[in-house]
Amino acid sequence: MEEWRYFQGSGGNQPLTALELVDPDRLSLFRYGVLTWIDKDGFPFSVATDFLLSENGEILLRKPSAHPTMIGADVAVLFNHITGIPTGGYTDRRYMLVWGRVSEDKGFLKLHPEEVSEWDEKVLPFDKLCAAAVPQGKKYLESLQPSIDA
Repeated sequence: MEEWRYFQGSGGNQPLTALELVDPDRLSLFRYGVLTWIDKDGFPFSVATDFLLSENGEILLRKPSAHPTMIGADVAVLFNHITGIPTGGYTDRRYMLVWGRVSEDKGFLKLHPEEVSEWDEKVLPFDKLCAAAVPQGKKYLESLQPSIDA
């Protein structure tokens, strides 16, 4: 079975190219991304945008017409896909969440990935994803317990 990353990133501060961190074949399975950042007033802002991969593996996002305040800021780009089933429910669920910074590049926003997490239910079924998240959730709930007891 193919190995994918779940709930983890690259860590560290060493610069990585998009190709070293993000698999372009997997990324090409998505049609658009949702770009999210904190604006200058401290509020989160999200906008869907098209993207393309350059010949050398750079992730180029179509620049939103408004809110250029994300240049140089920490951003998250969520690439996701889900297919609805006519009788109810969903299938073919997958996502790739890329954290990093953006810079302007010839009318596009170049994404400089620093961390990535991804999931594809064809590789890891949803019930197994939930089971893998139990230790992480337990650790989080244990960290909350002191404030609940107070």
